[in-house]
Amino acid sequence: MTDHYCVVGKDVTHSPSPAMMNAAFKTLGIDADYRQVSVPEQGFVREFSHLLSSRVKGMNVTIPFKTVVIPLLAGLDAVATRIQAVNTVKMEEDGRYLGHNTDPDGIQEPLRPLTASLDVRNALLIGAGGAARAFCEAMNRMGIIDVSVVIRGSARSRDFVPEMEKAFPRMNFTTAAMDDLRHLNHDLVFNASPMGSDGGPLPQELRRLLPGSKVVFDAVYRPRETNLLAEAKKNGAQVIHGEEMLLWQGMAAFKLWTGKEAPEKEMRRALHAALRGARRRPGGGSRER
Repeated sequence: MTDHYCVVGKDVTHSPSPAMMNAAFKTLGIDADYRQVSVPEQGFVREFSHLLSSRVKGMNVTIPFKTVVIPLLAGLDAVATRIQAVNTVKMEEDGRYLGHNTDPDGIQEPLRPLTASLDVRNALLIGAGGAARAFCEAMNRMGIIDVSVVIRGSARSRDFVPEMEKAFPRMNFTTAAMDDLRHLNHDLVFNASPMGSDGGPLPQELRRLLPGSKVVFDAVYRPRETNLLAEAKKNGAQVIHGEEMLLWQGMAAFKLWTGKEAPEKEMRRALHAALRGARRRPGGGSRER
C-alpha cells in the first residue's frame, strides 16, 4: 500500500519539495508519494486534523505554521522542544504524530565544508521566525557562541532573543536595528527573513556591513541569486544559496521518515529541475521556509 507524505503551508503551490521527495522515493524503490497542501491560516487546525485522520505517514510544515502546529501534536523531539518550532512531522509505529525539526541540518551541512577551512567565530542573524530558531540550534552545535540578531520591529522579534537565551544559555546574543548596523562586524551572515524574495533592494546598512564577512548564507531560494548574495560575492565572501538548506533539511526528513540514507544526487537534480521550471512560470516565486 502506498504511503502518503506532504508539505503543508499557507501557499506551497510552487514548492519544489514534491519533486525532490518523489525522486528520492523512486530512486530507492519506496512505494510512497509526496504532495503539496496549501492551507489558509484560519483553516489550518481543521485541515491538519483531516491530514492526521487520513493517516498520512509524514509531513513537512512551513510558514506560517511551524509554531502553531505544536499543540496539535502528541509530542516533540529534543530539537523541536528546544527551539519551539516544527518543520517535520512523523507518524510513529503506535500511530502518534511527533514533531521534529530538520532545519538545523539544512543550515549546518552546507556550512560544514566552509567553516572547516575558514575561521568563523561569530554570526549575524537576520530574522526571528522558524529558520532563525533553527540557525541558533545549528550555531550551538557548531560551537559558535556570539550571535547578533537584527531586529525588524515586530513583537516576535522582541521575544526572540530572550527565548533563545533560555534555550542556549552558553550563547551570547546581542540585538541591533536594521538601520544601525555600523558597529557590527561578523564572519558569518545568515538571512532567515523574507528579505530579497521579492527582488527588492538591499538595505544600505546591510550593504555596508558585508565587507569583511567570510560567509553569507541566504535562506531565500527564489530568486537563486538574491541581492544579498550578489553583493556578498562582490566583497569576496563565500556564499551559500537557499536551495542548499532546502535540500539538506529534506534529506534529513527523508531519513527520519524511512530510516534510509537520502539519495543526495537524485534529490539535488530533481530540486534544481523544479526550481528552473518555476523560474519560467509566471508566479513561480512563492517562498517556502
